[in-house]
Amino acid sequence: MLKAFQAGVALAAFAISLAASVAAEDIPAAPPAPIVNAGTATSSPEAVPAPAQSAAQADSAAAATAPAPQAAVAPKPRPQPTLNVTINLSAQTMTVQENGVLRYVWPISSGRAGYRTPTGTYRGQWMSRMHYSRKYDNAPMPHSVFFHNGYAIHATYATGMLGRPASHGCIRLSPGNAKTFYGMVGRHGLTMTRISINGVARDSSPAVAQPRTYRPKTYAAYGFDGASVGPAKAKLHARAPGRKAKSGQYGYASVPQYAPTYAPKYTWPGDAPKVSRHRYGSAGYRTYR
Repeated sequence: MLKAFQAGVALAAFAISLAASVAAEDIPAAPPAPIVNAGTATSSPEAVPAPAQSAAQADSAAAATAPAPQAAVAPKPRPQPTLNVTINLSAQTMTVQENGVLRYVWPISSGRAGYRTPTGTYRGQWMSRMHYSRKYDNAPMPHSVFFHNGYAIHATYATGMLGRPASHGCIRLSPGNAKTFYGMVGRHGLTMTRISINGVARDSSPAVAQPRTYRPKTYAAYGFDGASVGPAKAKLHARAPGRKAKSGQYGYASVPQYAPTYAPKYTWPGDAPKVSRHRYGSAGYRTYR
């Protein structure tokens, strides 16, 4: 029985050694270690690291791999205005063209001395149907179209001043013309309205008092015979017989003179016809010869 036990132990040991050999064949072999020469202190080519790239090479490589920059997009051009306004400060006029067609030429009043209207080319900025100036005592500015800071084209009630500089810098129009222009800007739009101002405003020169020259007046008085009596240089104003002189001529009331209506004929002294005369007395008119 002892022999049978020893044979089983030997059989188990053989099986264990056989399993170990099979497992060893399945595991891959490790690569051989590199051989280093102690005299030169160099390693094998597989163990030497690649040399580092220079900065210039790195920048060129990055530029090659970077995406190409996109071309800059040009801004879109502004549309051409359809409402063109030309203001001539020298002539004090405002010309309005709609779609290239001349529509109106209006008289204006620009800024007077000390408040000149700026020149240049502008676009409309904002509008107000009824605006009141905060700078000039809440002055009314109906139908205002502002084009540069506080400068505007608006209506005025001082229509007698149109045609010459009179404002604080704005462009004044008559109420009817300002309302028409306000409606046109509303239809075309502020961005489509171009306002060009040119010229030089000239204020009218003030009136200078002139000395008056007085000429002495000459008078002529009429005598009872109708002859004119006056200075030597005065003309003689003869009056025809039977014609009544004008009352008040030369500053004096003329005395009416009448020519006789008959031609008496005398043959002998004393044969003259007797003329009845009238005299006013206390009892009235009396007739006597």
